[in-house]
Amino acid sequence: MRTLGKPVKSRLILVALSAALMLFVGCIGSGEEATSAQGRSALLPGKVGPSGEIVMVVSESDWNQGIGAAVDSVFRAPVRVLPQYEPRFDVIRLDPDEFDRFWKPHRNLFVFDIADRVDTQTPDMRVARAQYAKGQIYAEIKARSARDAAQMLLQPHRGEMLADLLEQEEAKRYAEVLGLNRNVALEQEVQRDHGLTSVLPKDARLLTSSGGFAWIERSLTRMKGGRNHDVQMGIVLHRTPYSGPQDFSMDRMLHRRDSLLENRLAGPTPGSYMTTEYRLLPRYEEVSFRNEFAAKMRGLWKMEGDFMGGPWTSIAWVDEARGQLVTVDGYVYAPYFGKREYLREIESIVFSFAPDSGVLNTEETEP
Repeated sequence: MRTLGKPVKSRLILVALSAALMLFVGCIGSGEEATSAQGRSALLPGKVGPSGEIVMVVSESDWNQGIGAAVDSVFRAPVRVLPQYEPRFDVIRLDPDEFDRFWKPHRNLFVFDIADRVDTQTPDMRVARAQYAKGQIYAEIKARSARDAAQMLLQPHRGEMLADLLEQEEAKRYAEVLGLNRNVALEQEVQRDHGLTSVLPKDARLLTSSGGFAWIERSLTRMKGGRNHDVQMGIVLHRTPYSGPQDFSMDRMLHRRDSLLENRLAGPTPGSYMTTEYRLLPRYEEVSFRNEFAAKMRGLWKMEGDFMGGPWTSIAWVDEARGQLVTVDGYVYAPYFGKREYLREIESIVFSFAPDSGVLNTEETEP
């Protein structure tokens, strides 16, 4: 039996980082658990507000004394590898005297308590789930001054980790919505032929499937400017033989991707095909995926020989039982719209894939 090597050191680091995030979420409290224990969870309203939006309850004076700049740096930083600027989150500042029951159920709610009291001498942040609404993320930031609160937000293990938590929460929310109307027949076909479970939306359709390769597409119609426009999202999954940790290098992953796309994903005009856009270098991360080492990438794609393009994301991991590298790639084509939320949505589908121990067509994709 072949021994499959893994990047052990990186894997240990990722486990530690994952544990740190779980500790961050756990130690700051869970309003959802508390309300459930008190029998009030069922009485809470559902969350409101659009995806990717944060309401921050803070005075204009405190906002202008450093908090606003810190928020811009952490939460309104540009989403990487998008073709145009889009903030990581949309932020609404709300004066404390306007904070009423209309705003309390918002999906992402930050409340700043800036005052010189005994309990604010050391800046502190408490995060809870379902403080005022089901599915809500609530953060309370206490500090003696606006400057102290801003400095705390700029600490990587505070502000950045909270932003990462919100990213994960938005992905979960998309997955929950998609799970309400699933294409069970397509999920079963993918599971049978490719050994992967998944959550696929009802309007997803299989374009092609052979050996260790499948191409799934989802076509939507959205209105803008009084006209309907098409939005396309696609999933490409493939299996290749795994030879060792070097298969996770960024260069190898991009080479496999480009070779596969050129041979398998033809464009709308003769001779056109999808490929990676290298004018903006893709982003590569080593992550923990279902408690295993994985490589995640984000980048831009273009249609060679045509004028299409947009963002893409992928996750790759080792199927040790079969000695294969599994890669699931998702892309978005939405020329008339912002890409951030479509990218989050397709990423929630990509990350829904998981190995299955059932029967599998064992042929492998040749890039």
